[in-house]
Amino acid sequence: MNYKPILIVAGEPNSIFLEIFFKSIQGHQYKSPLIIIASKKLLEQQMKKLGFFFEINTIDQNFRKFNLLDNKKINLINVEYKFNSCFEKISSKSNDYIQTCFSVALKIIKQNKLSKFINGPISKKSFLK
Repeated sequence: MNYKPILIVAGEPNSIFLEIFFKSIQGHQYKSPLIIIASKKLLEQQMKKLGFFFEINTIDQNFRKFNLLDNKKINLINVEYKFNSCFEKISSKSNDYIQTCFSVALKIIKQNKLSKFINGPISKKSFLK
């Protein structure tokens, strides 16, 4: 059976969302492929710091062959984010990164007529001012 993917925007890069994501995929197999939109470098560093190990399948944002995605790996659309430590204090520094992640997700949703979308937390104080 062919399932449409679930798009996940990681949101605030300094939140605990990726830890929750790692724990949720650790012992569960999803029917729909999961595609997370986040920074590959941040994802790898948080995974290492938290003691998780998953293979990462980096895909392009124009990828459309969703039936070829492997749910045994993290399917990632990389959005660059510059940081010093993988868990920093939440600030407005990440606003451009978060906005870019949402823009990529909305573009993919429109182009592929997808309806499954999850977003991680964002700081109302920093992001929405």
